[in-house]
Formats: sequence, C-alpha cells, structure tokens
Amino acid sequence: MTTLQVQTLVSELVQDFTIKLDERYHIGAIIPYLYLHNTSGTFTLELKKSGSAIASKSLTDAEIKALIPTTESYVHVFCPFIFSNPVKIEKGEYSLRLSASGYSNSAASFLGWCQQFEDIQNEMDYIPLDDSENSLAFRLKIYKEGVL
Repeated sequence: MTTLQVQTLVSELVQDFTIKLDERYHIGAIIPYLYLHNTSGTFTLELKKSGSAIASKSLTDAEIKALIPTTESYVHVFCPFIFSNPVKIEKGEYSLRLSASGYSNSAASFLGWCQQFEDIQNEMDYIPLDDSENSLAFRLKIYKEGVL
C-alpha cells in the first residue's frame, strides 16, 4: 500500500527552491509529482525568479492521465512539463507555481501535488517536524551535455 501526503490545489500551489551551485543549467522539463482525482481542467506550471515568470507550460488533465494508461478515475505520476526551448537558470532563489483554469476543487474532484515522502530528493533548508511539513516533490530535467 502506498501512502501519499498531498497538498490540494485550491487556487495555486507554490514550492520555493534554491540553486546553490555556481554553474548555469539548462532545464528541459520540470516534473512535479501530481495526484489527479476525478478532475478536469488545464494546469499551468510557472518557474519564477524574483517574482517574474521565466518559463511556463500548460497541460490538460487528459494529457496528464495519458502518462499512465489506466481507466481509473485517479492517477499519481511524476508529470513532465516539457518546455519548447531549454530554460537557463543559475545560482539563486526560484519558485514553482501550479495553477489551473476550468477546474474546481471538491472532496470528490481535485488535483494535488504530492509531498516528498520516504525518498527525499530535494534538499530542504529546514528540519520538518513531521511528514506534513515535507516540501512538494519535483524533479528538474537538466541538460548537462550537448547532443551526442
């Protein structure tokens, strides 16, 4: 049995993170761990620095559900928001903002962003008192080399 700690999307969900190394990175995708339950709508993920959006990508619920072939009314998946062009980031503070259109939240229909649990991949700059304080789970697809 899998246990998921989920923050439910009402108007927006935000996760701050820090790039500490002095290197520049080119991101091809941001991959949040999402949970959809009987929901519909278009979901937009923005990457922000200093309050300004530097990249944005939208996916419909059908595109997200297509990542896992299932007939169930719910799905949880690391969902890639793939950018048309790589996004350059460097050392600094960033935020991920997830919002929606054509979506309404209820107990029977919602989208959630899963929190890190057991396999903590993203370093937190605080010590959580329990799992409910873990940060939202996401991955960055970073290009390290050119095309081989």
